[in-house]
Amino acid sequence: MIEALSGLEQALVADGGVMIRGESGTGGEVFARAIHLASAGGRHGSIGQLLTRAMNTPMPNGAPFVIFDCAVANAVERRLFGAEMERSGADSVEHISESSAVYQALGGTLVLRNLPDLSGRLQVRLARILRDGEVLVIATGKVQVRPVDLRPIAVLEPVEDDRVNAELRRRLSQTTITMPPLRERREDLPALVRYLLMDICGGLNLPPKRASSQAIALMAALPWRGNLQELEGLLRVLVLKVQEPLIRQSDVLANVRLEGGPSSIIYGGSLKQARARFEREYVASVLAQHNGRMTDAAKTLGIQRTNLYRKVRQLAVKRPPVAKSS
Repeated sequence: MIEALSGLEQALVADGGVMIRGESGTGGEVFARAIHLASAGGRHGSIGQLLTRAMNTPMPNGAPFVIFDCAVANAVERRLFGAEMERSGADSVEHISESSAVYQALGGTLVLRNLPDLSGRLQVRLARILRDGEVLVIATGKVQVRPVDLRPIAVLEPVEDDRVNAELRRRLSQTTITMPPLRERREDLPALVRYLLMDICGGLNLPPKRASSQAIALMAALPWRGNLQELEGLLRVLVLKVQEPLIRQSDVLANVRLEGGPSSIIYGGSLKQARARFEREYVASVLAQHNGRMTDAAKTLGIQRTNLYRKVRQLAVKRPPVAKSS
């Protein structure tokens, strides 16, 4: 996550387009909101405080924040540009109308979802607009030239940018941010669980709940193929189903199913193999959470330290190096 935050810092001080790559649910849109919020002088405090405001603010600031899905089923060109007429000559500018997403984003931010699904011809039109820096706005009874004072941000899957027009990709990737999937940032999970539980309980007007360290350790071992959306879905179910203020490890186990549901664990092979693989990942995750300290990990797992040593050998768990105390 450090590299992603470093990319965000760069985007906050740089001009031009931003390309945010990452699996669905990794927080790319939150980063886009944070960039938009800071662009109008809305950055006060740390990056963490900026991201918190971006998550909690429906409209990050007074400037337009327009999200356009390039995978919409029909009338893509009319929705994006408002006019199907392209520029008439090499020296003329592109035409748009006041109903278009491009026009509505002027003076603010245009976030492009599923950009590779936009046809090659429309990608060329968008690249021309960003290159020329001005458009011809067709309004009722008048035509005027407007500067393209917007910041484009593309949020796309990590392997899809090769389907983006080269000129458009260059315009959009003045800064590139790669969002790591949740399974690669397990150290962030305790803080994410605390924040999401507070947010879910507040939104449902319910008393606050917290998760035990054992429950968090179990969640840290899950694969989270749906990333933050999947985590939030599981926590929402737990908030609604668990009556006590403390969510325990047994509550998580009772609400995680092998297929489907708020969280999905799909392993090949027999049940015994699936159980062994889960146990191996769980033990490895708890050890990583405690920086390789066997005594602390054994306490979290609820077993004796000697039994943990035996488990590590039996399951061929690779122990992380023990962190030296400062």
